[in-house]
Amino acid sequence: MAGRPVRDPLTLVVRLRIAAVITLAAGALFLSIEARLEPDMMPRLLVIHGLNTVLATFLLVSSYTSWGARHADRVSIIGIVGFVSNVMLYLAWVPSAPALAANTLTCLLVTTVILFFWSPRRVVLLSQAVCASYAVLVTTLTPLRGTPLLQSVVALGVGAALAVICAKLLERYRDDLAKREAALGALSERLMSMHEEDRRKLSRELHDGIGQSLTALVSCFWLIERQLPADMVALRADGAEMRRLTAKTLGDVRELSQILRPSALDDYGLMPSLDAHLKAFAARHRIIASFAADGLPERLPPPVETALYRITQEALANVARHARASRVQVTLGCSGDELRLEVADDGAGFPALPESPNGRSGIGLIGVRERVRALGGTIALSSRHGARLTVVLPLPR
Repeated sequence: MAGRPVRDPLTLVVRLRIAAVITLAAGALFLSIEARLEPDMMPRLLVIHGLNTVLATFLLVSSYTSWGARHADRVSIIGIVGFVSNVMLYLAWVPSAPALAANTLTCLLVTTVILFFWSPRRVVLLSQAVCASYAVLVTTLTPLRGTPLLQSVVALGVGAALAVICAKLLERYRDDLAKREAALGALSERLMSMHEEDRRKLSRELHDGIGQSLTALVSCFWLIERQLPADMVALRADGAEMRRLTAKTLGDVRELSQILRPSALDDYGLMPSLDAHLKAFAARHRIIASFAADGLPERLPPPVETALYRITQEALANVARHARASRVQVTLGCSGDELRLEVADDGAGFPALPESPNGRSGIGLIGVRERVRALGGTIALSSRHGARLTVVLPLPR
């Protein structure tokens, strides 16, 4: 597909399916009309519309195959060239309707721009070939002369010019959109990096600063409790309670430090950190949690480890908040040049993509998508017998 890549809710494969469905519907409509207007041409019309159906079916079937998904742009070229050739055959066999052929060719040219996002250069080449072929056919094969013929030629020329202009405008707008998207992506990555660095600093401050101070307080309370006379039972009990509360606060601070940024992630890597996080998750929420890793290198680049850890953390948080699950399975593996993370639970699932009340995805899911996008990966959500989050990232060299 020409032009810079811009995220589009309709992939080229989906647009191929739309084009195929429109073509099949239009072919059935026109055949029923032409059967009444041109009954003598019915055998030829059946051949032409049969070829049209074959081409449309080829587009539709190809869009559901792995080959078609990999070569969707080539499939679109084959489809457009095939439809243009079919219209030229129609013009040669049914020469009494040059205007209908010209209008159909104009629609095909506009379709390549609007539906397939063809580049101006490609549209210009196609327009030149279409106009030249049409001009040769109408001047050598059609019995019509004079005004109707001239009108059809002019209409096709105007349509081709509009298609080229539209292609240039769309390319300009898509380039602007791509630049803005790249800028927003860079800003998002920078914000996530700054956010992660702030969490790392705060985690270390809690662990090394406040944690050490609370540890010292526990020791002081213990010493004071030991030095009090045995007959000061009430005061010794108060000291013991203060030591207990301080120790509990110390545990909470350390847990918060781990949530903000586990030190094991920097010191030992992703797999020990995920294993420890799942054990803490299972103990805290009383949900059976299991972790499996296969084929992974000992260490991954820090951005990849951080992203996978945060994605898992967010997925488990959603399980605890919404899933009403009794079991969750986290699987991390390496296959070829891809990393694959799956988080699956046996909970209630969701009827559609999890969204907030205003119809937009939640902040957590947006953050997950941005982390995956920044690393050039893909994300998929499914809800069948529970919920499943699948993230695929390219394996760094």
